[in-house]
Order: sequence, then structure tokens, then C-alpha cells
Amino acid sequence: MKGLLTAAALSLAVSDVSAHYIFEQLTTGGSKHAVYQYIRKNSNYNSPVTDLTSNDLRCNVGASGSGTDTVTVQAGSSFTFTSDTPVYHQGPTSIYLSKAPGSASDYDGSGGWFKIKDWGADFSSGQATWNLGSDYTATIPSCIPAGDYLLRIQQLGIHNPWPAGIPQFYVECAQITVTGGGSANPATVSIPGAFKETDPGYTVNIYTNFHNYTVPGPSVFTCSGNDNGNGGNPPATTTSVKPPASTSTKPPASTSSAPSGGNGCTVAQWAQCGGKDYTGCTVCASGSTCKVTNDYYSQCV
Repeated sequence: MKGLLTAAALSLAVSDVSAHYIFEQLTTGGSKHAVYQYIRKNSNYNSPVTDLTSNDLRCNVGASGSGTDTVTVQAGSSFTFTSDTPVYHQGPTSIYLSKAPGSASDYDGSGGWFKIKDWGADFSSGQATWNLGSDYTATIPSCIPAGDYLLRIQQLGIHNPWPAGIPQFYVECAQITVTGGGSANPATVSIPGAFKETDPGYTVNIYTNFHNYTVPGPSVFTCSGNDNGNGGNPPATTTSVKPPASTSTKPPASTSSAPSGGNGCTVAQWAQCGGKDYTGCTVCASGSTCKVTNDYYSQCV
């Protein structure tokens, strides 16, 4: 039965394009570019990557430089990643860079990565809120060397508490050529390898005694040599800037068991299908099954 479900789930992938969200557009120099013009297109649609040991954690499943253009950006300038659907799973968002040894289009991301931005949890209101939206804007550090880079965005959905559930990585890479800049030499990490099952930001249960949060991965690199207060990776209970679009950590409305009924609508693979007080669709699309994660959340898998 498990094998049959797996095969069915794979066959569903082609039609399962609305299950989640993916970052498909890049804005640089004030211009919002075409979908996937400078962002590597994946073969995973908008489904997450969950294997911490997979090379797919770099830029997503099937994402390569083939057919992707590279855009020129000035060091110190801003950019924006835009998703097809607003991010709705609670969890942090981070931006990474990796310098290519040659052209960005030929680079597989096997070199070192450094983080330049985090959006973590904000506890200033007494409960956690997250930056959940469609647009994520950050700045290319002004001190990094000129050259080709992979610019990576990562949103980590931690709505399914580990170990009963598996956190979900939504990642994409843009190809950029940085001009100007300086001679900084940021410390780097490898992906995969930067995230572990023992990381507090990976294993945390956001529904129980959730009072502080540390974003997984390395600390944020800045030209001043330390976090500039834009999120960073501190174990502090609050961040310096309250996210503009957010949601509380109150568990998603759902039933304690996987529902079997429905109102005629279906839920795509990976989306919520039940939990305490949940009122949405409860029937999973063909090839997936509503599985109970906890009293607050059931998901089509």
C-alpha cells in the first residue's frame, strides 16, 4: 500500500501546482523581472524539500542554470524575491549568497554559502508573529567581491512540529553578477550540512511554550562584522523590527483526527486537511491521504 501511495503521489505532482508557494520572480534596480527569468526553475513545482542531506536544499529539485539568465546588480543595492502565493506556513525566511568560481549559470552551489538576511519570530506583542507575505526585500552587502553569485531564498515551514512532522524548506536561487563591492571574505557553510535535526530552530514546537526562537543556519554576515539588527540569528526573544505581515503562533484551526468528509472541494498534496476547529476542505486530492500530525494539524501526504 505504501508503494502504491508513493507512486500515486508522484503522479499527482504535475497537477499539484497550487499546494504551497514558490519564489518565482526577482526585482532588481526597481524592475520586476519576468517569472523565472533570473530564478532557476525547479521540477518540484511549489512543493517543499524535506531531506536535510539532499543537494536539492541548495536551489530546489531539478533547478539548474540551464535556460536561466543572469542579472547584474550593484553591491549595496536592494532586491526583492516575490512568491506566486503569499507565504502562509509559520517559520523563518533567510537569504544566502554563494560565490561562483566562474559563471553563475554553470555553478551547482557546491561551494560555500553565507547568510545575509533573516526574518525570524517577533515576540514583542507577547506572542510570536512571522513575516508572512509575498515580497521579501534585502540588500547585497556593499563589501563583498564582484563576480557571479547564486542568490538563495529559503522559507522554513515549521508548522508540523518535529519529530511527528517534518519541517519544510521552500527554496529558490537567482543568478546574479555583482559589480562594485570590496574584498570581504565571509565565513561560509555547506548546503547540505548547514541544517541539522538537532537545531533548536528546526525541532521547536511552536504550539507549546514558544517564547524564543533561533533561526537555523549560520549568523548573518554584515560588512561591519556583526549582525546589524535586521533579524540576525540571536537567541533573543524579540527582533528589532516587527514583521509587516504576520500571524500568531496560535495553532491552526483543525480536528484531532484526520477528517473523512468534505463539502465537495479537495485539498492539494502538502496542504492542511484537518485539525481542531478546522473548517476548510477535508478530502485530499487523488493520490494523497489526510494524515494526523497532532491535535491541531492534519496534512495531505
